[in-house]
Amino acid sequence: MVMDDYQNSNLRMAKDLSNVILGDLEINQLPISQILMKAKRLARMLHDSDAQKWLDYEIMGYPVVFDPDELGSCRKYYTGDRPVIRDEKTNRPHSIGLPHLESYINSTKIESVSKIGANESQKMQILNKHHELVNDFERLKTTIHNYITEVNISLSVGDFAEDIFEDTRFAADKFIRENCPRAGEQLLEINERMKYYDPESFSQAIGAVQKILMIVADTIVPPREKMYLDKRGKERSIEKDQYLNRIFCYIEQNSKNDPAVLMIESEMAYIFAKSEHKHEKTKGLRENISKDDVELAIIHMYLVIAEIAKIRKVDTIYLKTLPSEEYGPLPKPSPGLE
Repeated sequence: MVMDDYQNSNLRMAKDLSNVILGDLEINQLPISQILMKAKRLARMLHDSDAQKWLDYEIMGYPVVFDPDELGSCRKYYTGDRPVIRDEKTNRPHSIGLPHLESYINSTKIESVSKIGANESQKMQILNKHHELVNDFERLKTTIHNYITEVNISLSVGDFAEDIFEDTRFAADKFIRENCPRAGEQLLEINERMKYYDPESFSQAIGAVQKILMIVADTIVPPREKMYLDKRGKERSIEKDQYLNRIFCYIEQNSKNDPAVLMIESEMAYIFAKSEHKHEKTKGLRENISKDDVELAIIHMYLVIAEIAKIRKVDTIYLKTLPSEEYGPLPKPSPGLE
């Protein structure tokens, strides 16, 4: 949890810094070298090595021999259509960076030209060159603005997604606390297991997710020996060990979110199958549980329980089973769960 807090804080700082840099670029009050150093700091905070290399070139100038593909994901921000100078040692041309270009612009301003005692023809040539350099500078500065803007949008969308998931997690935690508090112990188990980066810990975390879902299933749809006929006409067992069937049949009867339900059910069935195969001796079935598997199972678990919590706020259509003379109607969930 400490590591997660650090990462979240780092991302918030990165977003704040990206807003500052955008302001600097749009207001034009700072030298471009200072803005580029801030941009490089942002790239470092995001562990974006491609951007760090690209920004280094913009600050120091591009090498005489340069392949744009070196920039990887930042290749799209580079343009070769820029002013060049000749290398002092090799006399070969190479592209200059933005600070170098800005210094040329400052030296060709009207007040600077007046001080060198140039004649009218020379002044006109220098001023024409000045306007060309300014156009180049603004065009190249746009690539920096594009990078910072894309980073800012990405971080903003991340915040939005995080807010959505936080609401989902709050709803799920509230449901567990009020309706099946025994599952809360397994939430603590998941948190503890995820501190250790090894397959056995991941397997134990997956086991805790399964236990939570079993408890939730028992709370909303007690096991029965009847069969349930889902909307696709498939018969499903809702016996004790078929906790996923019981949960998803309940959601199907009470929620209109069918596509999401099908996707989550499929993902969970696959992940849990991997955890069960882990104990098989057959080589072809043996698969390791990864951190990604566990995180995906946890996310799906929260989505499912939050959907159940949402259903509990409205009148529910309780699970319909196939007609049978041997069994009575399915009992409704315990009172007090509205």
